[in-house]
Amino acid sequence: MAAAGEEQSPGKLLGWYMAGQATWFASIGLQFVLFPYLVAIVLDETPARVGIAQMSLSAPAILFMLLGGATADRSDPRTILFRIHLLAALPPLVLASALNVDFLTFEMLVAYGLVMGTATAFAMPARDATLSRVAGANVQRGVTLALAVQQTAQLSGMLVGVAAASIGAPLLFAGQSLVMLAGGIASRQLPKKVADSTIVHGSRAQAMKDGLAYVRQSDVLLPVVIAMFAVGVFYIGSFLVILPLIVRDFYGGGLVEIGLANIAFWGATILSTVGLLKFGHVARRGRGAMMALAGGVVVVFAYTFEMPFWLFCFFSFIWGLGAGCVMTLSRTIVQSEASEAYRARALSIFQLGFAGGSPLGSLIMGVLAGYVGSHAAMWLPTIGMTLVLAWLMFRSRLWTLHAHDAA
Repeated sequence: MAAAGEEQSPGKLLGWYMAGQATWFASIGLQFVLFPYLVAIVLDETPARVGIAQMSLSAPAILFMLLGGATADRSDPRTILFRIHLLAALPPLVLASALNVDFLTFEMLVAYGLVMGTATAFAMPARDATLSRVAGANVQRGVTLALAVQQTAQLSGMLVGVAAASIGAPLLFAGQSLVMLAGGIASRQLPKKVADSTIVHGSRAQAMKDGLAYVRQSDVLLPVVIAMFAVGVFYIGSFLVILPLIVRDFYGGGLVEIGLANIAFWGATILSTVGLLKFGHVARRGRGAMMALAGGVVVVFAYTFEMPFWLFCFFSFIWGLGAGCVMTLSRTIVQSEASEAYRARALSIFQLGFAGGSPLGSLIMGVLAGYVGSHAAMWLPTIGMTLVLAWLMFRSRLWTLHAHDAA
């Protein structure tokens, strides 16, 4: 086993990258099922407190995502990923111990969310910055393959959570910890970043300011970040908070039903991502992402109505098809448009838009659902995303953007 990855073949390096990607998101997939189950079903918290708990998972992105991007641009992403995987193995063990002695509290779940959210804020920019060095010349194919692995692993984690529900949450969280440790070992095999003597690094604070200025001045990157912030507020907040509340309050469901809704969504993202991988180069990436976002508006509008559970899962599936397109095409735009010197920071700002809007959306949707009900609360993302799409259409050039690379 190579210690640093420099002497390994490109295929092996890409394999180690995908192994780290798979282990991280398999554990996240398990978390997707277990975390809302604990807060909404086991603790039976109010809609507002469900929103606060879900917000804790993504709130650290607002504080640390830019710092994570600046750190990845200045440091060795391989070392960052190795250390973050080791750190992320600890919180699941704490929850497993607490559940084993029947001592789970709301505050403990929030603390878990804050630690895991902080780990994600540093892991994502480091992983994204590494992809361009192991993917080769075809950036879109590398991004699409990474997303396909991410979504497949995430779905596998959810399936394990549903299928193994009978063995209990403590053992599942212990398994999550072991998967994180395996990912640390895989990440250690990635190539070490070669220092570029032509790039002069200032302070981390200055690096973050420079990254923000770089994205703000781009007529391509800025609209993508704004669109991803809207996704975080209107789509992710709804998905994380409203869907578990509808399952609990309208369908009377639990871990299995929450898992099925998640599986329908993430299974669809895999299909759309694999479809893009098979289809190949997409020249009109901005147009494709906007059309997929418009499909999401149809879904959140449908969720304003009561419906049978099978139809609820069907709309979750449709939503996932669009999500796979949005994640692949928007990330490819950033990967291909950002320069090497700013790529990690640009990707961290992209991720900040995506994940930074999520805590705000989770809090808003949780409070709103407590006042008007879960179904009526879905009018907010319906109207909000429609307005955002209108702005993207008439005030940005995403609709007419044509990829400059044809690999």
